[in-house]
Amino acid sequence: MAVAVAAAAIFYYTDSKSNKTLNPTINPAFGEYISSYTAGMINSGSRIRIVLSQDAVDFANVGDEITIKLFELSPSIKGKTVWLDKRTIEFRPDTRFISGQTYEVRFNLGRLIEVPKALTMFSYSVQVIPQSYDVQIENVKSYSKSDLKRQKIEGILLTADFAEDAAVEGMISAQQDGNSLKVNWTHTGEGKQHAFVVEEVLRKDAASSVKLAISGKSLGVEQTEDREVEIPALGDFKVTNIRVDQSTAQHVVVQFSDPLNERQNLEGLIRIGELSSLDFEIKENEIRIYPPVRQTGVKTLTIEAGVLNILNYKMSQASSSEIAFEQLLPAVRFTTKGSVLPSSEGLVLPFEAVNLKAVDVKIIQIYENNILQFLQVNSLNGNEELRRVGKYT
Repeated sequence: MAVAVAAAAIFYYTDSKSNKTLNPTINPAFGEYISSYTAGMINSGSRIRIVLSQDAVDFANVGDEITIKLFELSPSIKGKTVWLDKRTIEFRPDTRFISGQTYEVRFNLGRLIEVPKALTMFSYSVQVIPQSYDVQIENVKSYSKSDLKRQKIEGILLTADFAEDAAVEGMISAQQDGNSLKVNWTHTGEGKQHAFVVEEVLRKDAASSVKLAISGKSLGVEQTEDREVEIPALGDFKVTNIRVDQSTAQHVVVQFSDPLNERQNLEGLIRIGELSSLDFEIKENEIRIYPPVRQTGVKTLTIEAGVLNILNYKMSQASSSEIAFEQLLPAVRFTTKGSVLPSSEGLVLPFEAVNLKAVDVKIIQIYENNILQFLQVNSLNGNEELRRVGKYT
């Protein structure tokens, strides 16, 4: 999301390529004419917005494209300029900005309103987020509980900025024993989260591995890596992965090489330090362990031999691992995505808080006659420029 900053302020940020400080100063005199503007680090799909300090057009012009050339960007990028309201101008590029590129923005203020000669051109720089990626292997499991030979590898590829689906799908190739494996994709998270599944992995009598070749070339990123994912031998029932989920319901996820008997009693077979009264949830090849209270620091997780797989075979060897519970920073969030609150007595506004003793809630009311103005720059659940259309109640 673009960042709006006061035009009269001194503003600094650094070009990640040259390590050079950009926008070392902005003439404070612009503050009389420009109240805020898009600046700083932006994503590739951003728009450049200038908010004037006073109305410049009639309401009838809102939504119209501006015919005079007000924006000049270097490197050059084509686009159109429109009025969002009577004092807000937005440049909408025809294409996405180039990841990692620094753009010089020149706004011809003198073509719009009468200003002193020294203030006719408002110039500053923005930088687009450099693209990068991270690959995480989430699980290795069978397609069904009755056939342990056919396996699949589930993972997720995260990008720092928006990435085209086709570009992402060319990043990973998979092989097992020299045979290529199909990789299927699901794209979510506004082009930043890309779940993948490596299909038809064979689990054999002897242990093997799947080799993943990962390249950022299709994203324009000079980053490559090779990963090997272990595929245990048939009959080798063991723990394959352990991780701590630090979400609101903190728990430990233990993954096994085989699907598990979901009706087994795990009391006494799994321990976390000296904790008592652990709760367990078994699903497919995972056991989720919930401590009675939120934990911090390093604890010892012990899993005794005797855990049963789907065929009621016992795990032959016990395992012990050190797991780290992190101290979460104070945070608060709403638990629902509702936008319009009903006007009734006893209204409940549910939220979740972590490591906080109290929460102060401030409400900005958007008035009925300002809804159309609010929707010019927001969807219903947006939170941009709220002070322009509402006030604290």
